[in-house]
Amino acid sequence: MKTTPDTDTGMDFRIIVAIPAVNEERYIGSVILKAKKYAAEVIVYDDGSSDRTTEVARLGGATVIGSKDNNGKGAALAGILEYIRLQPPDALVLLDADGQHDPNEIPRLAAAVKNGFDLVVGSRKVQKKKIPFYRRIGQGVLSVSTGVASGGRRIVEDSECGFRALSPRMVREVELTEKGFAVETEMILKAHDKGLKITEVSISTIYVEDGSTHNPVRHGFGVLGRIINMISERRPLLFFGVGGTLLCLLGLLAGVRVLESFSRSREFATGTAILCAVFLIVGVFSIFTGIILNILTRNHNNK
Repeated sequence: MKTTPDTDTGMDFRIIVAIPAVNEERYIGSVILKAKKYAAEVIVYDDGSSDRTTEVARLGGATVIGSKDNNGKGAALAGILEYIRLQPPDALVLLDADGQHDPNEIPRLAAAVKNGFDLVVGSRKVQKKKIPFYRRIGQGVLSVSTGVASGGRRIVEDSECGFRALSPRMVREVELTEKGFAVETEMILKAHDKGLKITEVSISTIYVEDGSTHNPVRHGFGVLGRIINMISERRPLLFFGVGGTLLCLLGLLAGVRVLESFSRSREFATGTAILCAVFLIVGVFSIFTGIILNILTRNHNNK
């Protein structure tokens, strides 16, 4: 569900902006200064930077917390939530430190929280023409995969955008365990599990030439791998059942080939027959594994 909220959050509506960062001394200062126009406080979580990220952040007037080791974006976001959980603001706005999010759009996301939403995700779909084609494909695949993990319905169009706003309830109730970039998906799934209200707000698309240091293809496959793992844990019948069914079909096709070969030449295709048996055995085993894990998952969720 999308919304275009009133951007006037009011003077009595307290916003805190939090920025996970690692080796972002080049951009972090300007991001902080722009964010301070809309925030009662700006928090920077320095995730083990080896440059002057902490120094520049403090000069910019931010509160700096963090770790000496680089533990990943998920760990950084979990640290931010833990830091403010006892006294959460009216809206916690998260944005990246590399200059790819426009701090001037902070009020738009915060306004959606004021209007009653618990998780507001920035959506880059409106300006999709500015996004490289391969990135659009990757974003679509990850968003669809997130929908599969949630139960089959796509929750948001841009599940991997790090520009988002959280309500006090979201801050208090959602515990993050993912260490890497799949935390964006985990946050959406856990908010959905708790019945929290989720929406999207369109944001600008900014790609700076030397912004992200992560290879987008490797990054995308890494996140997809973690989402597939989430699907296997959350929807084992779908994950193991589909795979098992495909293997059984391959086994049956191999069996048909064996019978055709024997009827035609009266020679038994031993290799294909073995392949048929392996596919069928593994396929059936996978289906029963999915059924058993699905029962266990349901029993655990009903406790």
